[in-house]
Amino acid sequence: MKSNKGVTIISLIVYIIVLTFVIGTTSMLVKYFYNNTEETVISKKTTDQYSRFMAYLTEDVNSR
Repeated sequence: MKSNKGVTIISLIVYIIVLTFVIGTTSMLVKYFYNNTEETVISKKTTDQYSRFMAYLTEDVNSR
C-alpha cells in the first residue's frame, strides 16, 4: 500500500506542475492579445489625429 501512496503523491505533484505551466502559458497569451488590442485602439486614434491635422493644413494652405 505504501507504493500506491507514493505514486499518488508523485502524480499529484506532476498534475500541479503541468497545470501551473498551462495556466502560465495561457496568461501570457491573453496578456499578449490584450496588449495588441490596445495598440490597435491607439493606431485608430493616431489615424484620426492625422486626418484632422491634414484637414487643418489643407484649410490653411487654401485660405491664402
